[in-house]
Amino acid sequence: MKKIILFFLIYNLAWAENFEEAMEFEKKGDYKKAMQIYKNLLLKAQNQMQNQSFTDEKSEKNKVSNTQTFKNNPQKKEDFSKLALANYLDENTGFNPLGITAYKMNYFLPFAYSFGSLGHDSRKMETKFQLSIKKRLFENLFGLDEKYYIGYTQTSWWQNYKHSSPFRETNYQPEFFVDFPLYLKDYPFFNNLRLGVLHESNGKGDENLESRSWNRIYASTAIFYKRFLFVPRIWYRIPEERKDDDNPDITHYLGNFDLNLGYLGKDYFANIMLRNNLNFHRNKGAIQVDIGYDIFNNGIYWYLQYFNGYGESLIDYNKKLQRLSTGFLISY
Repeated sequence: MKKIILFFLIYNLAWAENFEEAMEFEKKGDYKKAMQIYKNLLLKAQNQMQNQSFTDEKSEKNKVSNTQTFKNNPQKKEDFSKLALANYLDENTGFNPLGITAYKMNYFLPFAYSFGSLGHDSRKMETKFQLSIKKRLFENLFGLDEKYYIGYTQTSWWQNYKHSSPFRETNYQPEFFVDFPLYLKDYPFFNNLRLGVLHESNGKGDENLESRSWNRIYASTAIFYKRFLFVPRIWYRIPEERKDDDNPDITHYLGNFDLNLGYLGKDYFANIMLRNNLNFHRNKGAIQVDIGYDIFNNGIYWYLQYFNGYGESLIDYNKKLQRLSTGFLISY
């Protein structure tokens, strides 16, 4: 009924002339012509109502269809494997006026528990966090599509559960490296060759015999096959004078290589880091297991880290530790 009333209101002016004409014929006694006009007006009204009903039904169907489409196609999740590859190859396309991007893992682990003593009256429970960034400087100087970078990684162990909350250890890793792309037609999963110079130190003086530092030249590559990641890295320690060397036996504990084996899912990842000195008589090494899951669908991952071995930090490079840590990792 509402549609009929609305219809007549809209078309009242358009039909007024026809109604008047029909009434004139009716007054003159020409009922046949008057009824013919009334009949035409009624047919027009009926057709208009049918068209309106069809339009309303179609609109309702479109609403239902759009609602169903939205339910069936929720907001698309970022694929961690694609993010990791794009970050490693520096192929991020987002607006970034400073050109600074993530390098290694960036995380905050408020619950980092060591199963053994950390010494110096340190508590076994502490907070561990890491910040790692890189900046591209220039590229293609030799026509090889190579890219030149500076990188910086800082890892800290914070005794925040202890009175005055001192930092037990902080390691600083500035570096310079070059990425050479590999165009291997038959082996597309070989992405690049990376050559770099890395300095690492803990920023402490010699007065407490806690100063640690070393310099390395390294080479690495990243192999992505489907969702599997393999990153081998080898290094050579740049020699120092004996009197200036804070840790002359560090390669005995950390060796000359490490391997990362990972699986990158759409919203989770798992990685194993292996390191060994390959000395079968005095064997030293380390293993680290990393697991992360994107619980909020916003690039913030719940992150679990397990470490067992030597060299988690420079101050503990010659001390075997077993540690379980959990917190959050930021992927982008």
